[in-house]
Amino acid sequence: MPSAEEAISGALAELDKARKVLGRAKTRQVRSVEDRQFLKAVALSWFHGRRPSVMEEADESAVEAVDTAYRQILDSTEREVSRPVYIATVKAGKAALISLRGSLLSGKTVAPSTDSPPAFTTLASDPTMQAILVRRWDECTRCIGAGAYLAATVMMGGLLEALLVARANRLTDKSVLFKAKSAPLDQKTKKPLDLRDWMLASYINVGHELGWLTKSAKDVAVVLRDYRNYVHPEKERSHGLVLTEEDARMFWEVTKSFARQLLASN
Repeated sequence: MPSAEEAISGALAELDKARKVLGRAKTRQVRSVEDRQFLKAVALSWFHGRRPSVMEEADESAVEAVDTAYRQILDSTEREVSRPVYIATVKAGKAALISLRGSLLSGKTVAPSTDSPPAFTTLASDPTMQAILVRRWDECTRCIGAGAYLAATVMMGGLLEALLVARANRLTDKSVLFKAKSAPLDQKTKKPLDLRDWMLASYINVGHELGWLTKSAKDVAVVLRDYRNYVHPEKERSHGLVLTEEDARMFWEVTKSFARQLLASN
């Protein structure tokens, strides 16, 4: 039986292939039987081939986020799911695998993916911001529990922005934010915008540049930001996309991973 590291590396390579397959066509939905069979094989390869090796060194809680992504891929192959949803799920799977590999290599225990909000005191010293983070976290879980999956996804984008704002405010020297290559600039003066004018995209890019988010986490954060924009009805209508429970739960696992990364980056 291969080692857990070998199994994870193999799974990552398969997800890279899946991403290339998904990028071959420009249609909104993945309708090709061949492509869906390939994606199904990728998911089954994890559950029946690679997961048993990983479980020799990890426990159920450690692979929960990985399982969620692969289960979403497997379930999606039974219906016509939009290409962006597949791509987001593949990116989420990669992010979860990379996090799992790092935890196993470092010998650290992977924290269970609980729905209870973490202690935000290390991320935000301001009690008001702590309360905002807890309240937004709670609203995400309430929306999922109530079957309000679009609302849940919108709230996740809001929670991610609040987490990044809190991390930025934690800095005693905020000049590093404005010196970042990806810092947003005023189109007229070409100087960095005031933090109050930064959008979520800017926080994601700068957060990655400063090492708060991994590359995989950044990629998935961009997808989450895009899905948050389905709050605009015309975008939802023109794309013909309806967020499902599986979509919302996948994004929730990813959002909780973002929170853990930002808490660890202090």
